Amino acid sequence: MKKASILYIAASALLFTACESKLDVEPTDQLTDATVWKTPSNANLFLNDIYNALNPGPQSTVFTNVPSEISNDPLDNFSDNSISGPLAGIPSYEAFAQGSYGPSAPIFTPHWKNMYANIRKCNVFIENVTAADFDDATKKPMLAQARFLRAYYYKSLMDLYGGVPIITVPLNREEQGDAIFNPRNTFEECTAFIQKECEEAAADLPLKVAAKDAGRATKGAAWALEGEQLLYAGKWTEAAAVNLKIMNAGAGYDLYPDYGQLFLPANEDNQEVIFDVQYAANVKGEIKEKYWNPVKVSDGGGWGAVNPTQDLVDDYEFLDGKTEGEGSAMFDPAHPYDNRDKRFEATIIHDNSAWKSGIIYTRLGVPNNSNELDAAGAGGKGRTGYFLKKMVDPAIVPGVSSGANSIIWRYAEVLLNYAEAQNEASGADATVYDAMNKVRARAGLPALPAGLTQAQMRARIRRERRIEMAFEGKRLFDLWRWKIAEQVFSKPLRAMKITGTGTNLTYEKVNAGGGKITFVATKNYRMPIPQTVIAQNPKIEQNPNY
Repeated sequence: MKKASILYIAASALLFTACESKLDVEPTDQLTDATVWKTPSNANLFLNDIYNALNPGPQSTVFTNVPSEISNDPLDNFSDNSISGPLAGIPSYEAFAQGSYGPSAPIFTPHWKNMYANIRKCNVFIENVTAADFDDATKKPMLAQARFLRAYYYKSLMDLYGGVPIITVPLNREEQGDAIFNPRNTFEECTAFIQKECEEAAADLPLKVAAKDAGRATKGAAWALEGEQLLYAGKWTEAAAVNLKIMNAGAGYDLYPDYGQLFLPANEDNQEVIFDVQYAANVKGEIKEKYWNPVKVSDGGGWGAVNPTQDLVDDYEFLDGKTEGEGSAMFDPAHPYDNRDKRFEATIIHDNSAWKSGIIYTRLGVPNNSNELDAAGAGGKGRTGYFLKKMVDPAIVPGVSSGANSIIWRYAEVLLNYAEAQNEASGADATVYDAMNKVRARAGLPALPAGLTQAQMRARIRRERRIEMAFEGKRLFDLWRWKIAEQVFSKPLRAMKITGTGTNLTYEKVNAGGGKITFVATKNYRMPIPQTVIAQNPKIEQNPNY
């Protein structure tokens, strides 16, 4: 921030015979370098600005220029969970699915720059508050929040690129010259940095915050960040221990009774939410309801920008705990959507779904139906026979901001993170079953069968995670860290084609338009670092094979 301007008092000529006088005056309508660090309340305004930069997912440059998880092209479109309805200009199709992205044509163009701008803000805050004349009781939680936020921004970079330069002080090219250029730290070094930052931040963060401070960091948020990073790094024993700390923290975390309702604005900051990005309609809004609604609904129209795949639908169990592929006795080929896991109806709009004040049909043959399947990919309609319901508020007219918060971590994920880490560390013990069965019980599913091997439990955990966390921006990173993307993307993604009339319908699984994803295992498990970054900093090495 700039130093207060020097005000020239022109009227002084009328009062004094001397030359023009000038006074140093601190403005009352803005903070300056001289004043921002004088009081905790002023410094907290700077901290608020760091919170304001929080991003639920990386940012591309297409249409909305907003983070992916509130955009027209969320990260699940970069996985086997969904396909964008429109294809023209959509990064998940035109770049990711085609394999045409690279250092000179990155998908998430502004992400590196934005995250390091946020990290610099954190470094400036930490340096100045550390030196400020505040008492420790005030200073420590402020610094802890900044360290947590800095770790969050680092993890957001690591999710895409792997190891990145760790910078913990403000850099100044004029003062430091080429010393500001740092090489990449390894992924392991970055993981250790996040682990240390989160542990030390958690020590000075509160277990809970008052309602007026919703969205600020807590011990649980720091541990959730640490636990997820340790999980992604394959540090199983440590990841299990950190997630267990959240489970035993006594912070009041629990599963919200209604899976579908927990994501809507009316139920924000409920007992399941550990950390979220706060939004407010018409202040800091988002219009998912415009992007993600079906193409035609009773009160307007959406973009149909998130079309769940048949591949995802096939992973939803029936209420006997088996999928169609596993021979569920509850599967009826004439009524394939009946008797499913409760999360299915809470997540996916399918043919004959009640939505808003109407019925959505994706079957072929309904006159003037903008929502029918367009599996060939010609454009304008849905590509899979499904639209997204989860996180879309039916009370909001498409095009109006709902102001819904974006949940980053919630208690169900902690349970699944613990189950995965503990199973990998020690096998399918009773605590793994307990965590899994708690998640399954809310979905109306039976407990897992006893006696599962570690490999069998691993498969169940991965399926449970896919279903529970669908459309929350986790699937792409799961495919990457499990190293199964080349297997998953080796065949086209699927759609449901429905023909016939009345109750005499035929259901046929077909290839989805735009559903073939090119994936090269030798390089595509990381995004390329933008060439502009490497051109600016010669010490940065590109990810392999780009």
